[in-house]
Amino acid sequence: MVRKLAGASVVLFLAFVLVSCFPFYRYQSAACKQRGAAYDARVEKLKRDAREKLSIGTKRDAVVRFFAEQGIPLAFVRGEASGTIYTTGCAPAGCGSDDAFIGLRAKVDNSGTVVSEPVVGAFYTNCL
Repeated sequence: MVRKLAGASVVLFLAFVLVSCFPFYRYQSAACKQRGAAYDARVEKLKRDAREKLSIGTKRDAVVRFFAEQGIPLAFVRGEASGTIYTTGCAPAGCGSDDAFIGLRAKVDNSGTVVSEPVVGAFYTNCL
C-alpha cells in the first residue's frame, strides 16, 4: 500500500511539474528560428566590427561614420557615444514577444575621440 502511494505521489509530482512548466514552453517556428539566428549573427558581427573600428583613439568622424554604416542612430551624451536599434528575433521562453534591441556605446572625450572599448548589448524585451 505504501509503495502504491509513493508511486502515485511521484506520478502526481511529475504531472504537476510538467503542467506548471507548460506556460514557459514556447513553440518556435522555422521563421522564428531564422529571425533569431539573423539577430544573433548581427549582434556578433557588430561586436567584432565595433572592437575593430571603434578602438581607443578613434576620432569623432570615424565614430559617426561607423554608427551610420551600422544603421544605428548616434547620440553624444555626457562623454559617451551611443545608439540603439529596435528589431525582432526569436525570443526564448518567458518572453512575451520577439521584440528585441541592440545597443552600442563607447566612452569618448570632449572632442569625440574613443577612450574606452565599445560595449554592445542585446536584449529581448517583454521578458519575465
